[in-house]
Order: sequence, then C-alpha cells, then structure tokens
Amino acid sequence: MKAALIALALLLAAGAAQAHSTHDGVRLGCDVQSDYSVRPYRSAFLFSREGDHPSEVGIGGGRLFIDGKEITLGTADQARLRDMEAEMKVLAPEIEKVTLEAIEIAFTALSEVARGLSSTPDKTVAGLERSHRQMMAEIRSKPMGVFNEDAMGGVIEPIITRYVPDIVGGAVSTALKAAFSGEAESKKFEARIKHMERELDTRVDARAKALEPLAASMCKRLNRLDVLDNSLEFRLPSGDAMQLLVVKPGQHKD
Repeated sequence: MKAALIALALLLAAGAAQAHSTHDGVRLGCDVQSDYSVRPYRSAFLFSREGDHPSEVGIGGGRLFIDGKEITLGTADQARLRDMEAEMKVLAPEIEKVTLEAIEIAFTALSEVARGLSSTPDKTVAGLERSHRQMMAEIRSKPMGVFNEDAMGGVIEPIITRYVPDIVGGAVSTALKAAFSGEAESKKFEARIKHMERELDTRVDARAKALEPLAASMCKRLNRLDVLDNSLEFRLPSGDAMQLLVVKPGQHKD
C-alpha cells in the first residue's frame, strides 16, 4: 500500500502537471510547417527567416516584396496574394484567442495540481499567478506570429520546468507522510487526488474541448492558405516556389 501510494503521487504530480499544462492540450488537428516566422506589419504581413534566401517576404495589398524589393506580379498572383491576406487577417485574432486560452488552461492545470499535491500550495499557486500575469502582459504587448508553432511551447515550457519539481517533491513528501500515518491518512490523500482529478477534468479538459470548433476552422483557413501558396506562379531566381508554409493532417496520438 505504501509503495503504491508513493508511485501514484509521482505519476499524478508529474503526469497531470505536464499533460494538462502543455500546448498539446489544445489540438489544431493539422500540423503547420514553415521556415518563416510570420507577424502582422501595419496592414501587411512579414515572413522572415535566418540563414536562407529570401530572408524576408512581405505581402500587402496584393503586392509582394522580397528582401525589401517589390516584385512585379501578374493579375492572377495579385489576386492570390489578396486572398492569402484575407485568410491571414482572420487567422491572426483566432490564433491569438487560442494561444491565450491555451495559456489560461495551462496555468489553471498547474494551479489545480499545486493545490492538490504541492507541499506549499499557497506559495506555489501565488508564484504561478505572478508568472501568469507577467506572461499575459508580455504576450499582449507585441504582435503574435500567425503560424509560429514553437511560440506557445517556448512560453509554457519554462513555467513547467520551474514549478513541476516543486509539485513532484511535494507529492512525494505528502504521499510518504500519508503512507506512514495509517489507513485514515492514506484514504484522505487518495480522496485529495481524486478531487484534484475531477477539478482538472472540469476546469481544464472541458475548456480545451470547447476550443475544438475554432481549431477546426483555423485548420480550414490554413489549408486554404497552403493551396493559395502552392498555386502562386511567381518563382524565386533559383526557379523554386516560395513555399511559405506546408499544412499536413495532425499526427497527434490520443
């Protein structure tokens, strides 16, 4: 019983904190691959990358700029670029909404796990709330990339790295105390874990599921962007297509 209780605490502390708090909890259902980071710039969109040519592609008003130089395009390509802009203008606020909600979900998950398993829940939750406020202020202070798939993970992972060890350590400490304090304490600890799991299901999983229709809509827009990108007649001096993005069906495992 003692060993099982400690193992359960470890599993829940590490697994629940990470599984419910990573950006994988909100699934787009499609994988977007791009060599470029993309951000709004005035009324246009700027694609940029390092170590390859072109390093910067600007799209605005049906016009194309490669490394600051405007490219002469045919009427069909101008129309395609305008269609791409229209899709991205709708995508930008949708992606911002999903990203901000995913961060809210991540902090809710970490806070619930901390309340249930941390040895100093008030201190840990207070620290999480400070980090949460700082992160949201930072994100809202600058334009959000249109399809930078690493951005959210880069924001969330440092928080997980900082707080999960404390939560895991607290879970083990509490489990040890319960295991060696008799059956009554063990049952209390098990009840505490079950309550935490219910809170996670209610407050985290339901919110992530509520985002699925928007995520599905975003995938449709991303696929249309990919089709428009592939249909551009313009070619780089090398003869290659620009290939601004590639969209594939999601490969997430349940």
